[in-house]
Amino acid sequence: MFPTLYHFLRDTLGIEIAFLEIVNTFGLFVALAIAGAYWAMQQEFSRRTELGFFSKKESTITIGEPAPLVEYVTNGVLSFVFGFKILYLVQNSGEGFIPQDHIFTSEGNLFFGVLLAGISIAYRYYTDKKTRLNPPIEKKISTSLADEMGNITAVALISGFLGAKIFHILETPSNFSIQAVLEQLFTTGGWTFFGGLICGAGGVLWYTSKKGYPLLHVLDAGVPAMMLSYGIGRFGCHFAGDGDWGIANPNPDSWLPNWAWAYKYPHNVLGKSYGGPDMELIPGCEGNYCYQLINPVYPTPLYEALMALILFAVLWFYVRKLPLKPGQVLSIYLGFAGVERFLIESIREHGDSLYTMGNLVFSQAQMISLALIVSGVIIWILSSKNIITAPSPKS
Repeated sequence: MFPTLYHFLRDTLGIEIAFLEIVNTFGLFVALAIAGAYWAMQQEFSRRTELGFFSKKESTITIGEPAPLVEYVTNGVLSFVFGFKILYLVQNSGEGFIPQDHIFTSEGNLFFGVLLAGISIAYRYYTDKKTRLNPPIEKKISTSLADEMGNITAVALISGFLGAKIFHILETPSNFSIQAVLEQLFTTGGWTFFGGLICGAGGVLWYTSKKGYPLLHVLDAGVPAMMLSYGIGRFGCHFAGDGDWGIANPNPDSWLPNWAWAYKYPHNVLGKSYGGPDMELIPGCEGNYCYQLINPVYPTPLYEALMALILFAVLWFYVRKLPLKPGQVLSIYLGFAGVERFLIESIREHGDSLYTMGNLVFSQAQMISLALIVSGVIIWILSSKNIITAPSPKS
């Protein structure tokens, strides 16, 4: 496993760049997942705009005005945080220093923070002066939903982050409290896919509805990107060894390599410099991340990553181009996502993250998976009978 980008380059290419320990492998794949979703959603928004599903909007902008104060403040604050925290982590990276343990602390380099903030503000003033006009001029522009992707991504990130954190806490209902929520918000671990999916989608729908775009068409356009993002993100879970693995499998089948059926996740990110009741020290290993599982398990994140990419291909190359009614691409996605996750839950490790109802014991993901499947069927039926509709494409 590769807990950080440093470990990946060291173990695969023999290159050691200590400050790359600040780049979590999981975080890197999350960034790639966001980039993949951005690309796919923008492509589909553009395609559906050309087909007439989304109308272009005319607006007037003023060119040549001085930059607002908020831009200077934002640039200065972000640059200060980068210098104060990120450069501090780079400066102190090395053996025995785990950057992830210092992200949400008050530790930092004040000099670097102030220096970068000053440079950023000065540069913004320089570019601002160059673009000012006397007098400023007004210009009419035409924008489409694809042009909103920057704002849509920001909304999805914020709402998805909060949802992933809160749903993670709710996986163990007995531990839920306001204090637990506040504590978990400022940690680098503890994420739940369905929480991020539901709240992130809710944030996007809120934003696009405020802009006047039809929700069903937005959902139909966005769900292939969500499946792609999920597949890429699950690769991050696997390569980092973040604990989202399967149950023990002591008797792997033989028609595939053993690691594809039963894997110990050596050097997983949960090991750090300490073990756990299910982990053992890797012989001869020194430093951080020297633990592996005692009993090999199903590598379920890898299974999910491959299944999600296959389902994305089906949605992208076939389903989205069918002459379907509004909401039906969404219903197919809900069925795909629900069935995929429900099946994988049968061999996934849950620990104490379970709900009980009478004699039934089930995980949060199983409950949500069933809800997705049922919702997909209902939306398909309602759409087929024209009970739910969206504006027709404009020629």
